[in-house]
Amino acid sequence: MPTIYAEARSIREQKSGTWEKTTTVKRQAEGEGLTFGWSIVNQIDAQNITETGTNNNFQQFQVSVQSTQPEMTQVIIKVTDRTYRKSPKQVTAQMGPAAGRAMERKKNRDFLSLFTTFATTNSPGSGNPLSHGHIHAAVVNARSNTTEPAMSPVSTILHGFQVYDLQIEQLAPIGTYSIPSGMTEEVYKQGFRGMVGGSEIREDGNIVLTSTPDANGATIAREGVYSVMGMTLKRETDRDIFFGGGADVISMTDEYAFAENKSGTSGTTQVFCYRHLSDATAPAS
Repeated sequence: MPTIYAEARSIREQKSGTWEKTTTVKRQAEGEGLTFGWSIVNQIDAQNITETGTNNNFQQFQVSVQSTQPEMTQVIIKVTDRTYRKSPKQVTAQMGPAAGRAMERKKNRDFLSLFTTFATTNSPGSGNPLSHGHIHAAVVNARSNTTEPAMSPVSTILHGFQVYDLQIEQLAPIGTYSIPSGMTEEVYKQGFRGMVGGSEIREDGNIVLTSTPDANGATIAREGVYSVMGMTLKRETDRDIFFGGGADVISMTDEYAFAENKSGTSGTTQVFCYRHLSDATAPAS
């Protein structure tokens, strides 16, 4: 009897789309060239003046320019007609969606890889657990620094193993002294979720762990990263009649860039984004 496959599935993965919820998204219009740029105009000062005085202290504007260039990324698959004829439909139905997931995973990981370039002021460091204090400090640095305070919502993006460290920190008193109902009780029942220091905690399993293992999470103000979309995701199909007796070719192409938005007259001061390099050892029972 032939073997019949009644069901098929793709390898499961996390769907986060973190960059859409935590960054400033800009779309580059056609005809605007390769590079997307933005200018930052410095502050000027007012001063006291008397009734008979003359003010010749003309203020001078300084403009710093920052830019990034969106780059293209693509996935392409080729499926022969023979594959369609011989393979179960449950299997071939997984091929198209897999390409879409590959594109989204690539985009999200490119955003997450930017975290290694953020200011390290609030990193506990390799092998050390993350705590609420590092997140609180990053939020305050973003919102109250003297260079340019953040005016947008602040988010903290962490690997699940880093979130687990926050959970352990919150549950540490259990067994030591009586715990009143409230946050600790909710963490005990549901795991850690919510906010720390006014920053929403977002878990993203697409953060790639180092061999240590460590993870690079980050606390960022929404204005801290520009997500520049150079084009709308383009899906195209083609036929290759010379390959394998005929085949369908499916491609997806995107164009984007992620860039940190910096401050100061030189446009190099990091004030909106802070890295959380910390231990990411898998939880033990």
